[in-house]
Amino acid sequence: MDKHLLAYETGIHLGDGNLYETPRMQRITYSGNLENEREFYKEILFKILEKLFEVTPLYYERKTDNSVLLVINSKKLTEFKRGIGLAAGNKTKIKIPEFIKKEDELLKKCLMGIGDTDFSLSFKKNRKGIYTEPRMELFCNSRNLALDISSSLKKFGFTFSFEETKRRNFDEFRIRMYGKKNLEKWINEIGFRNPYILSKIEFWKKFGYFIPKKNYSYYKSASASG
Repeated sequence: MDKHLLAYETGIHLGDGNLYETPRMQRITYSGNLENEREFYKEILFKILEKLFEVTPLYYERKTDNSVLLVINSKKLTEFKRGIGLAAGNKTKIKIPEFIKKEDELLKKCLMGIGDTDFSLSFKKNRKGIYTEPRMELFCNSRNLALDISSSLKKFGFTFSFEETKRRNFDEFRIRMYGKKNLEKWINEIGFRNPYILSKIEFWKKFGYFIPKKNYSYYKSASASG
């Protein structure tokens, strides 16, 4: 099994994945935004799961809640994922598995998977009121995962802020990275594979500013024009 690909998929699982186990069902699911992440799920993640685990996921598009879903029903695979440290059920206790933390390259691949699914990329206004300043943000409910990500970012030389808050009686942990330097460092050392995020970056690089609240199709077509 390709360890680097497994580390990347594990990052995706930590972000968008869930593991379910009952006496009658053993299931892994991945869920994202249909409008903006269809290509990532259908063309990238689907093929990764096929190659890595030798399974054919079930693919669903749910327009009622604008979601895209991949499902794998497999007792063998759920047991494997538990074996590498991914707990079933509630994700408030999830963390980066130990085998990934031991190798920097595996850790970077895992961060890429987390970045592709759980980090949001936006742009703040500069002093002239133009959206030019990059901001990467992660919100999660697992202290363990937030601390793992924080220590990993520190290890690789990123600057960031860490906040712990309460939201609807749940603990929430926020990691924010600001500025062009952090974004360029992430692109060069960690990378993205999610086409939606890449289209935002291409738009920003091409025009020197950003237009918020548009969808993937808009950023992709605007970046490709001219």
